[in-house]
Parts: sequence; C-alpha cells; structure tokens
Amino acid sequence: MIKAILYDLDGTLIDSETAGLVSWTEVFRAHGCSLDEQLWLAEIAAGRGPCMPTAELEAAVGHRLDWADLEKQRLVRRDELLVARPGALEHLAQARTMGLATALVTNAPQWWVAQQLCRNGLDEHNFDTIVTGHSGLPRKPAPEIYLKALDLLKVNPAEAVSVEDSPVGISSAVAADVTCVAVANQVTRQLDLSGADLVVDSLTEVMPRALLARFSMLRERQIRGSDGN
Repeated sequence: MIKAILYDLDGTLIDSETAGLVSWTEVFRAHGCSLDEQLWLAEIAAGRGPCMPTAELEAAVGHRLDWADLEKQRLVRRDELLVARPGALEHLAQARTMGLATALVTNAPQWWVAQQLCRNGLDEHNFDTIVTGHSGLPRKPAPEIYLKALDLLKVNPAEAVSVEDSPVGISSAVAADVTCVAVANQVTRQLDLSGADLVVDSLTEVMPRALLARFSMLRERQIRGSDGN
C-alpha cells in the first residue's frame, strides 16, 4: 500500500529549468549569439545546475561583459517565468486530503527551497519533511536523501512513490528502491528518462488517486510474483 509521495522541486514542482533556459537564451540573443542548448542539457543531465554559461557568452562576443548588470536583468526575467508547474498545487492538496505523507527531496540549497516555496504558493507546510542535498548528505544521483526522507516519514521504499523530472533524480529514487514517476518538462523531455517506472508530460496526468491505484496494484503483483504465487 502506498503511504507517501516524495517530490523533487526544480523542474518537477516549479518550472525553474525552463525559466533558466529561456532567460539565458534571451541574454545570448541580445548579444547576437546563440546558446548551445546541448551544453545546457548536458549540465541538467549531470545534475550540475544551475547552468551559468558566462564564459561561453564572453568567448562568443570576444570581450568581458558587465555581469552585475546583465545577471540582475536576467534574474528579473527568470523570476517572471519561474512558476509552479500545472497541477503542482492541486497534486499536493489532493495528497494531503488523502492523508498521504509527503516529502520534498531536492539537491537545491535550503535558501532556494524556502524562497521558491514561498513565492510559488507551494508552502513548506505542504510537506511533512524536507531533505536537501546541502544537509550533509550526498546529492542525487546518490540515494541517501531519499533514504533519509523515508526514514523521517517512517515508511519503507515499497510504500512510497517519487515524482522526478531528470535522469539524476530518477537514478536517486531507483537506487533507493522507490517507484519513480518522471514528469518531463520542456528541457528534460529531451533527456533519457527511461529509468522511471512511468513518464508523463504533466502532473495533471498522475494525480495522487490515480497514481496510487496504478502503483499499489503494480506493487501487489510484484510481491505476489516474488512469492511465486
């Protein structure tokens, strides 16, 4: 029986990866250059975000740039684009209504988590626990932050479903033996998400009631199969 949903933050509940890519693309375009999207995708795939291609732009224009001013303008534009993904608020609300335990499991630092939950209406009180990659534990794709969240929630991996958007997050969840749903965004749908148990384009496709019905049945079949019945 599924008792908990464990959520990633960036790219999953908030559209930060798309906001970052679009804002940087516009900076490059304003200087008559094109952003190397493959570089951006490689950084996301490796979990090294946020990508800051300052050296690449300076190399393209052939001179140093005033990054204090440029980055101030870019962040304004990024924040205009950085919103909760469709269905995020409803997904969390339905999970709470159903009495499911919830955790936020993210590589992001605590200051970013607090800032983004507040500005996007997600609110830290939607989560029973929050575990970040800056809490002294190895970051994703290592499983430790998932294992820590499971321990804090007092559930075992078979009783949880994770919601991720990238290969690094999927690998972390799978390494912790947690069923994983990948909710692809504009950026990560170009990456290999095949390690997830299910891949969709929107949280609205996998609301908690439907999600639990699907994966509770799958888990029961796996258990019966392992028992030889």
